[in-house]
Amino acid sequence: MTPLWIGLFLLAVLTALFLVWPAVRREKLTVLLHGQQNARQLANIDLYKQKLAQLDLDLQEGRIESDAYPQMKAEVEDLLLDDAQFSKQQTWQTAGKPLVISSLVLVMAAVLAFSWMLYSRIGAVPGLEMYFAQQQLIREGQQDFGSLLKRLEDTVKANPDDVEGWSLLARIYLDMGRLEEGAAAIEEIIRIDGPSARLLAQQAQALYFRDGSRATPRVQALIDQAFALDPNDPATLSFMGMVAYQQQDWDAARRHWEAALPRAGNISAVESLREGIEDVRQRLGMEPLEGSTGPLFAVTVSLSNAASLLTDPRATVFIFVQPEGGTGAPVAAARLSVADLPATVQLSDKQSMMPDHKLSSVERVVIHARVAMGGTPQAQEGDWQGQTEVLKVDGQQRVELEINRQL
Repeated sequence: MTPLWIGLFLLAVLTALFLVWPAVRREKLTVLLHGQQNARQLANIDLYKQKLAQLDLDLQEGRIESDAYPQMKAEVEDLLLDDAQFSKQQTWQTAGKPLVISSLVLVMAAVLAFSWMLYSRIGAVPGLEMYFAQQQLIREGQQDFGSLLKRLEDTVKANPDDVEGWSLLARIYLDMGRLEEGAAAIEEIIRIDGPSARLLAQQAQALYFRDGSRATPRVQALIDQAFALDPNDPATLSFMGMVAYQQQDWDAARRHWEAALPRAGNISAVESLREGIEDVRQRLGMEPLEGSTGPLFAVTVSLSNAASLLTDPRATVFIFVQPEGGTGAPVAAARLSVADLPATVQLSDKQSMMPDHKLSSVERVVIHARVAMGGTPQAQEGDWQGQTEVLKVDGQQRVELEINRQL
């Protein structure tokens, strides 16, 4: 929490400067205002003398009557008296220094107290405390892993709805081979966030290996539940393909893995799936996977921080490859949702939209990714987009693409 306190202290200092600076300048400003007031009075006296001298000159030269002279002189004197009276009314009253200092202290204390109250009630204090606690646990765990695990277990018991804590604990359990406990930790995440096909598939995989690589009833129940939630979930399909492979059901493994490949979440998963598919296709005496020998882009699509905050997780994401120059229909396309990101998609001739307009038919392309807020492929105001530089179509390539610009 030390960085947080340092940040709050710096903000308090900045606030104090805004409050203290006018007080520091108060005396100088007061002296300046008094000087301006005195200068005005002196200028009025000089003007009065000039007007009297002009009246005397006009009287001597006969430009005014002697009877009118007293009245005109009285008018000039009245103007000087009125201005002097106004200056008395505008005398600057300044508070004493003790009063100013005490007022500043009270205002600063009130601002800090009110800000802290608001931050404690509606801010992210609990989340920050949990984050810093987890980071401290990780640092300590680098020296004593047993102590790390014990403290992490105590932390999640004290905060049973902390998803990040349960996620970290699940990963540790699974890495240690404590599969039953890892599955139980995943169950806690499901309890908090609700069921998802990905979490159910992870839980099923942990219990599958815990039960001796057998699809026991509890494993099968989790697979069925995950498949019912999302029949296209790559984690579920990958796991089902692995089970089929171990049962030497090559065709089932091929079907599951080929269905998972377009939505694989990262490069390592893509490569693993492709290796498995090539293996089972060879066992079945089939041709290599389409796109294995032709051009292919493995595009990892992600959102910038701003885009992730300002887009609807349910919005559709279109990824498409367009020939250089931006003319003509895309030569390959795929579709995801914002909730799927970051994700890696395969773009090859298999994803071409027209049989005679494929990726292999062009030489240079630009890859686009667009969050369609209106749900249509046509760009609209408010959509978020990202694109690559011009790429040469040559073999298999990995590409990173960030959606970071709003239309």
